[in-house]
Amino acid sequence: MPDFIKKLYDKYFHQLLRFGIVGCTVTALDFIMLHLFVERVKIWYLAAAALAFTISTIINYILSMTFVFKGREGRDKKEEFIVFAILNLIGLGLTTLLMWLLVDKAGLYYMFAKVFTSATVMFWSFFSRKIFLEQR
Repeated sequence: MPDFIKKLYDKYFHQLLRFGIVGCTVTALDFIMLHLFVERVKIWYLAAAALAFTISTIINYILSMTFVFKGREGRDKKEEFIVFAILNLIGLGLTTLLMWLLVDKAGLYYMFAKVFTSATVMFWSFFSRKIFLEQR
């Protein structure tokens, strides 16, 4: 294994693993809530996606800052949550745009569209949090 890959592995593997576990847990909750909001509560799929995403953001913040990322020293938790929420609002914008494109324009079933959307937004979430939230 090349040296730079080993260094990346050593530096990020365990964090990515924890991020994946938290992400899969929250994504599962997001999917379940989306399905329940659309099929049981009869909320329009874009509003349901936004609502599920918002609830997931709060759960994700708690789990991510507890198990995945080490917050910046001296940063107020309120400020930290605001940064987290802004990053997630951008993620919500990406989620809504991709869901609309894939469902309304491409004709995909909303749950299939959510799979692609979640994978895309996951990359945004990890790297934006690394840059803006984590202790350097």
